[in-house]
Amino acid sequence: MLDRAKITVAISLCPEEAVCYLARVYTTLVIFNPPEFLKTSIESRVLIHSLGYPDNPESAHICRQLMDEFGFDTETFPACAIQGLATIASIFPCDRNNLAVDFELDHHLDIAPTSLIDIQSRVQDQGQEAWLVQLKDTYFLQEPIYDVLPPRDIATGDVWLPQNTSHVEDFQKAISRDILRSKV
Repeated sequence: MLDRAKITVAISLCPEEAVCYLARVYTTLVIFNPPEFLKTSIESRVLIHSLGYPDNPESAHICRQLMDEFGFDTETFPACAIQGLATIASIFPCDRNNLAVDFELDHHLDIAPTSLIDIQSRVQDQGQEAWLVQLKDTYFLQEPIYDVLPPRDIATGDVWLPQNTSHVEDFQKAISRDILRSKV
């Protein structure tokens, strides 16, 4: 199963988005500049990784409130940890220049509001390519995989493969805890 860990991807999200996707509040994730192989990875399992908590006092307060609603805090839902797994149900490009797609995004897909803002800034301002990933079979690990530092310059919505032996071992731990192992 170690080889499986080498080709499993992690999707890094800010803690409040990670908890909402794992709790199935949102089901459609926005990712940026995905690797080519991921665009055809329907039914593949992915790891949900949480980034650091916000430093901005207002954002930190909102994040704490949301985490409290789900019964989490920084100890039970730590930063820089693999928090859970999900299955890719579908993946397709996002065209924010098409108003019909805009309407569809805003009214029919369960996307985190911050992701809609990211689409605008990262696609229009930075020229990045946005893709929509519909998730299913999401769940929290009983215990997170702690201290998983993502590669440099990873932001919320970024996808990454293990970069070193430590990552491969951490990904392996998460995969071995997958309750849907028969699908992996």
